[in-house]
This record gives sequence, structure tokens and C-alpha cells, in this order.
Amino acid sequence: MRKSIASRLALQYAVMLAVIVLLVTVASSVVLVYKLGDLAGDVVVAKHLQARILVDQFSERKMPLQKAAPQLVATLGSIGLSVAVFDEKGKFLAGDHDIHPRFLATPGPLSPGSARRDSTRGVNGLLTRQLMRPPNPGGPEMGRMMDAVSGGYVVFAPSLGLIWVAMLPYWKLMAVIALGAIVLAWFLGLQFSRAALRPLHDVSAALHALAGGEYAQQRFVLSSGDEMESLTDAYNDAAANVAAAMAERKNTEERMRQFVADAGHELRTPLTVIAGYIDVLRRGAVEEPTVARQILATMALEKEHMRSLIDRLMRLARLDSEAQPHPQEIDVADLLRSQCNAAKRLDAARSIDYSVDGPGTVVADRVELGEALWNVVENALKYAPDAAIHLAARRNNGQTNISVHDDGPGMSESERLHAFERFYRGDERGEISGTGLGLAIAKRAVERAGGRIAIDSAPGAGTTVTLTL
Repeated sequence: MRKSIASRLALQYAVMLAVIVLLVTVASSVVLVYKLGDLAGDVVVAKHLQARILVDQFSERKMPLQKAAPQLVATLGSIGLSVAVFDEKGKFLAGDHDIHPRFLATPGPLSPGSARRDSTRGVNGLLTRQLMRPPNPGGPEMGRMMDAVSGGYVVFAPSLGLIWVAMLPYWKLMAVIALGAIVLAWFLGLQFSRAALRPLHDVSAALHALAGGEYAQQRFVLSSGDEMESLTDAYNDAAANVAAAMAERKNTEERMRQFVADAGHELRTPLTVIAGYIDVLRRGAVEEPTVARQILATMALEKEHMRSLIDRLMRLARLDSEAQPHPQEIDVADLLRSQCNAAKRLDAARSIDYSVDGPGTVVADRVELGEALWNVVENALKYAPDAAIHLAARRNNGQTNISVHDDGPGMSESERLHAFERFYRGDERGEISGTGLGLAIAKRAVERAGGRIAIDSAPGAGTTVTLTL
């Protein structure tokens, strides 16, 4: 079973706290042990003083050491402090049997806490106090101390039990505190981790939804200033790009379906006309020369319309392909002059002129740019009959604007908005022939050159189409 990140983080918090508590406990225990060692030394010194007083009392009552030894042991002994009484010859009288008399022959160095010496007396009652080595240097006993008393010796042997007894309650308390702190750290760490990781879960759920085909953008707003904010920002950008791409894909597919339907309709119309006239000819109309000439003229016109439509579809397909254009420097004045001359050859009576203000050259694919401009001029020739046409080029803020203006009837707002759509021919074009692809081709060609195209028109105010490069 996979563990959540929040659970793993909470466990790490608890482990780190446990390590910290352990280190604090060890460090504080070391300090306390040293302090308790000093305290144990003071206890032993106090026991020495007590032993001296008791021996003096027994001496006053004429009680020999052999008889008083059990009482001395019972009075002086305590937890962590063993007591043994020996006579002057080292014979054990009472106390802890583990304390051997051979230590009397091997006195060790004085400890720093008991370096002072009292007045030395012999068997007549004077007391000598000295720290002795334990019989087993590697054993658990602490340093031993001996009192020379009347008739023998009283030996004190502090052990680690004194420190153990003193430290055990502290360790128990620290264990309880550590356990509670670890549980609390795990619980709080789990809550904090879940709160901190909540944006991660939200983004994960959104990504799963995105992978499942839900492309509606779900935006996250986070102002924490940390990695989570960077993650949500990255998701927002990615989701926005995916949503835009999917919307564009949907629009492209819709346009493609519409394009295929419109192309099929546009091609079907002339084919239907031609097929109908072929049937008429088969029924004998060919025997009448006048009717035959009319039929053949109509068929030729429909054939030309079909050829024009196919040519434009192929041009549009070429512009939509991934084939790269071939940009080069184009003389703007020469381009406008050639367009005007071509238009005058189609309509010599029309007023068609051009002007150039500033620009010398532009960089674009010569064939594609010429085709784009000619489609705009051709539209003006078709849909603005007898109206003057003026081509102009001028430089503005580092860009070249090439415009085609006609004084024709203009366009409605609805027609202007849809003018660049494929196969769109407006609502009031009457018998004017066309494919509805001219401006779509112009727009795609200008976009491939890195430019843009726009229409400014209103009913009765003429039309201006501007190519910006």
C-alpha cells in the first residue's frame, strides 16, 4: 500500500523530534551525573563526619568496635552506599562482604573533592580520611573512602546505584515527555503537511481530469510565495495552453468539416449544370445550332468556374501546408504598379491608380504576397463596379501598410466580420460569380509573411483593405 507524502513527512518529523529528545536527554544526563557525583562526594563526607560522631559516642559508652560495628553499618548504610567495618588487623566485622580488606595495603590517590586531611590520630581516637582505589579497577564501584577509628576502620564504597536511583525518575519523566511529544509532533506534522500539500492534491486531481478529456480550464490562485505557488502557476499556464490548443483544434476541425461541405457544394453545382446540359444534348438539342451554342457557352462558363474553384482550393491548401515561404526583398512601387496594370487590362475604363509614400521594399514571398494583393484588387473589381480603385503604400512606425480602397457600396458590419471566412460571399452579391475564397487566401498569405490584414468598410462608404507587413 502506498503511503501518502503527508504521512511520510509526519513520520520524519516524529523521528527527528525523537532524536532531538534523545540527544537532550543524554546531554542533560551527563551533566546531572557529574552534579550527582559531586553530591555523592558530599554525602560520603557527611557520612564520615557521622561515623566519627558515632564512634566517639560508642567510645564514651565503653562499647568496643566489634560490638558497635552492626549498629554503625545500619546507621551509616544507604542506597548506593555500602559500608564495611574492619578491626585493626583487617578482620571483617560487619557490613558489605564484597568490600575486601586488602584495599588497606593499596591506598589510591585522594580525590579532588577530599584532598583535605583532618588531624591524624592513632588508636587513641584520632581519625584519618583517605580515598582508596577499588579492588577491581574495572568494576562498577566508585572510589572508596576509609576512616581510621578507635579499634579499626570504617570503609565507605559508593556505587553507581546511587546515581541510578537518582536518575531513574528523571529518565522516566523524560520518556513520558518524549512519547507525548512524538505523538503530538506526528499528529501536528500530519495536519500541517496535509494543509501544505493540499494544492498538490488539487493540481493532481485537475491533471487527472485533464488526462481524462476534461479540457475546461480550472485555475488555481495561490499566494504562498513558495514551490507550491510555482507549481500551481505552471499548471495554470499548461492548462491554459492545453485549453487554447484544444479549442483551436475543435475550431479547426469544425472549419475543416465546413470547408469540405462547402467545397463539395461549390463543386457539385457546376457539375450538376454540366450534367444537365449533357442530358439535353443527348435528347437532340445539338441539332439546333443556336441552342447548342448557348449550352456549350454555359458549360464552358461552369467549367471555368470549377477550374477557378479547384485552383483556389489548391492555393489555399498550399498556404495551409507546412511548406515554408521563400521571403525576399520586394520593391513596393513595382508591386503596386504591376497590380494596377493587371487590373486595367481587365477594366480599362475604370479609374485605377496607386501611390507610394516612404517604403522602398518589404520582405515576403513574392508569389504569395502578389497573390494576396491581387485577390483584394479582384474583389474590388467584382463587388464595386464602376467605382474608382486606389492602391497606396506608406511607412508607419517601422511597418509598411499596403491598402486597396474602392468607392463601392461598402459592406455591412456582419459581412465585414465574416469577410475572411472561407466560401463566404455575403448576402447581397446577386449574380456576381466567385468562390468566396479570395480574402481567405489573402489573409493566409499575409499571415505567412508575418503580417496581418484588416477591413474598414460601411454601407455607402466604400471599402478599404489594409495589409500590414
